[in-house]
Amino acid sequence: MINEFSDAIAVGSDHKVYVFFMRQSKNAISYKVPLDDQDKALPTDCIRVAWTLDPSNPSQPLLLFSYLKLLYIYNVKEQGVQGYLRGHGDLANPRWPPGKGNSLAGAAHGLHMTEIEGEGNGIGRCIIVLMGGRSGGHQAAVLSAVSYIHVISIPSLEPTSTRNSTRISQLLQLVVLVKIWHVPRASREILIREDKPLFSSSRIHKARVLSISWLQPDLLLSHSAPAIMRQTSSNTESRETWIEPGQLVVWRWLSLNRFFPLEHSDVRQDILRGCASDYQESNSFKIISAVSFPTVQTQFETPALHLYQSPSHDPVVSFTYPKFNSIMLFNVTHLHPRKAPPFPFDVLNMEIGEHLNEDGERGTRSQTEIPPQISGWEIPQVTMASGEELLACAMGTGGTTLIGVGSKDGRGAIWIWKL
Repeated sequence: MINEFSDAIAVGSDHKVYVFFMRQSKNAISYKVPLDDQDKALPTDCIRVAWTLDPSNPSQPLLLFSYLKLLYIYNVKEQGVQGYLRGHGDLANPRWPPGKGNSLAGAAHGLHMTEIEGEGNGIGRCIIVLMGGRSGGHQAAVLSAVSYIHVISIPSLEPTSTRNSTRISQLLQLVVLVKIWHVPRASREILIREDKPLFSSSRIHKARVLSISWLQPDLLLSHSAPAIMRQTSSNTESRETWIEPGQLVVWRWLSLNRFFPLEHSDVRQDILRGCASDYQESNSFKIISAVSFPTVQTQFETPALHLYQSPSHDPVVSFTYPKFNSIMLFNVTHLHPRKAPPFPFDVLNMEIGEHLNEDGERGTRSQTEIPPQISGWEIPQVTMASGEELLACAMGTGGTTLIGVGSKDGRGAIWIWKL
């Protein structure tokens, strides 16, 4: 299986998913997502792809890809869909009079999981729902998610043996919020619901959080879109703004040992609850390093970023921007610590979005207070067809291969670099 698929590349487009082979002379594998006339896709909607293995059949790799509210499970070796899962939410669809149907405009739509369509077909099922709520759940679009699995040894259900079990903390974020959730053990009988995360904060980023990754059990890396900031002015009626570049932040979660103490690693808790200061607006974090992306003209120009990690390799970030024709690389371990605040503390240098100046009037941050720009290695500019853009990039195969994909307006090309 390794020899057969070690050079496979999965690429998602508007309505298709492709699997290409870098070294082997094989034809590309493609699958077109079934379309429905009722599907209302946005111009920014596209297929997201990820590889996985079925523990009961690891010799046949699976490709997971999502489109709108469905998650497809595709068997690459058999070249067929093994199942699909329907998201627990749905598109907002209010029923205005004289309509007789139920209103589907509420944030809780779909949580009861009793729609006619069901959860899906084939392998897989929904086991846990991280709900919205007043206490600290997510009530807006989730822009990214990543899980960290820590293996511990605990007593199993069998009284005469022990086995390795997993402890999973699921990290989600929406808008400017970053959240860390505890995922309890799943049940075969009931659908588990959780509405209180272990960590929730909007103080790490000032604009929508685009991605987040675990570097270590308590160390995370996240990046955000550009932020619209007000110009520094004593006039509170001023509407002048400027675009602050997006930022990449490395930060530490300070409550890991409080929820998962090492001296009790042999105990598995199914219910974890923090206090209000954990799941509403937590300060239980420390920013290790922060850098800025290149300056852009609008808040909609966001970087497409990929983090590569391996046990024998430093974490490497690669990113590109729409309309750019180059890729930037940098080693995360080369980032400098964040500059210490001035001492004695000066109100004018407060590192917050809004503060009072010497005259007691409200002002804002200046453009000189943003973190330094990212520096690293730049992949030479690539030759593109007219109208084509470099949309995304990724690193793989032991950190020796870098891949970039172009837009459909040109040739839809794929570039491969060997490092």
